[in-house]
Amino acid sequence: MGSSKRHRSGSRKRHVTFTSDELRTIDRVYHAAWSEILERHPQPNSEKARERQEALRKRLFVLAGRGEVEFVMLRDQVLATMPETLMYPTRR
Repeated sequence: MGSSKRHRSGSRKRHVTFTSDELRTIDRVYHAAWSEILERHPQPNSEKARERQEALRKRLFVLAGRGEVEFVMLRDQVLATMPETLMYPTRR
């Protein structure tokens, strides 16, 4: 499941292709990280929750595209690097 199987195009935006195993791992990381975020910082506002979920997805794919897709490492990285405004949302 290493990054050696990924293909990056030469266009301005880097397009990364993940294996099916990597995509399953990314999905597991997403659900684990989202659960942890909600446990620490519940979000009663569904619109803000959707914004946080989208930011988590984007951040997760950026990090996954930079290196090996391994569950614990990727989960820890995404939780450590989420913007503070999304980890600690203001209540409305």
